[in-house]
Amino acid sequence: MPTRNTQSGFLLLAILLLSACGSDSGFNEDTDFISKNGFVQFVNMMPDSPEVTMFHGRDRETSRFPFAQAARQTPVDKYDWRIAYLDANDDEVTVAEGENQPILEDGLSTYLWMGSLSQPNIQIVDAPFIVSSNRPAGVADIWFASNLTNHPMVDIYLTDLGATLTDAAPLASVTSGSFTSRFSVDAGPDQQVRITVSGSNELLFDSGSLEILNKTEDLYALVDDFGPDGAKHVNVIRTIGSIGSTILDESQPASVRIGNYSEQSPVTAMLGAAVYPNINKQTRSSSQEAENGSFEFKITDASDTILEESPGPVTIRGGAFQSIYTFENNTTDATSVTRSLIAIDSFRLVRDRVLLKFINGSNELVDVYILRPGQDLDEVPALLNDISFAAQQNIESIANEVEYVVRNSDNTETLASMSNTQQAGVSYTLVFDTQGVLHVLTD
Repeated sequence: MPTRNTQSGFLLLAILLLSACGSDSGFNEDTDFISKNGFVQFVNMMPDSPEVTMFHGRDRETSRFPFAQAARQTPVDKYDWRIAYLDANDDEVTVAEGENQPILEDGLSTYLWMGSLSQPNIQIVDAPFIVSSNRPAGVADIWFASNLTNHPMVDIYLTDLGATLTDAAPLASVTSGSFTSRFSVDAGPDQQVRITVSGSNELLFDSGSLEILNKTEDLYALVDDFGPDGAKHVNVIRTIGSIGSTILDESQPASVRIGNYSEQSPVTAMLGAAVYPNINKQTRSSSQEAENGSFEFKITDASDTILEESPGPVTIRGGAFQSIYTFENNTTDATSVTRSLIAIDSFRLVRDRVLLKFINGSNELVDVYILRPGQDLDEVPALLNDISFAAQQNIESIANEVEYVVRNSDNTETLASMSNTQQAGVSYTLVFDTQGVLHVLTD
């Protein structure tokens, strides 16, 4: 009973104190408890970056290269921050860190992760954050940042679509490891961003038709290109649109090869006007240059019998390595002897990692596991779940001795497995065919 009386007394005192606060002329219930906020965004521009984690206060954000995050709201405060990743021994490595970095009220702090993992150059750019409703109509603010290994300085042009480059003046020039100021430009469709080696007309990037959205702010981050002619080109990612969206480079062709994992041998593939002759079973052809666009695709056997003809044009992405894999068509409603799917290849060198692609050419829904020494299936989650006839690409895996395991989606049966010593900086393609065979290909 004494305890209850004491608690009641404390409760009454608290109510009286709160009532007194509410009647105090210095208290404003509309403003005193309102949180003040700013905004923050992270942009991963480091070309050798594996998946890294940004610790910002109590928040954490994982990202891979290239990554451009949309601005997110964050309470005004001073924050400690740290960028880290796991090395090949599963030890956490700190790439860069800082203390007491302020987020300002109605401000935007952009963390540009430039340099490389071994020599990071983290630039923190503070600017006012202006909501769309407060921006003037018909214009947008854009700015640029560069982290280019092969191009110390570039010129950036923004023109109407199709304008002659030699008649235009650069909007900005930017050196690698730095960024520009904001530029107020006309919003609208049918614009074009082109990037050249500074002081020349040597074209490094061409966006083709581009829309600049009304009443927005957009960062264009210039990063290393790992396409077929990447040393002579740059990639551009932007913060407007889907996270980490890369603008298609119209100035760089694609490179395409064909893999024959059907039961037919040899086969000939035709992609538009390009011909890939005599591809033997369980081999891949040499790569051929292909323009950006959509093309008819056809597979024939040694007697020119059509084994497969695409029902519609196959889209080829400029500036990318791509592979088309052909399999036996064992589906119940098959109308062709073979069927094919396309995958994008990546040859980027990633610190302490390999890059994997998994190609499921079978009719099975499958799960994929990667086991390291001493691990069992029951203690490791599936890397991929319920994969149908499809290609899964740009999967990071720590360089180590591993066993690849393919199981049915019910996780009751192992369909195939194979061991491999994964070498850092190497890309691998895992092909699971209609015969239940797992092929491990070194790219």
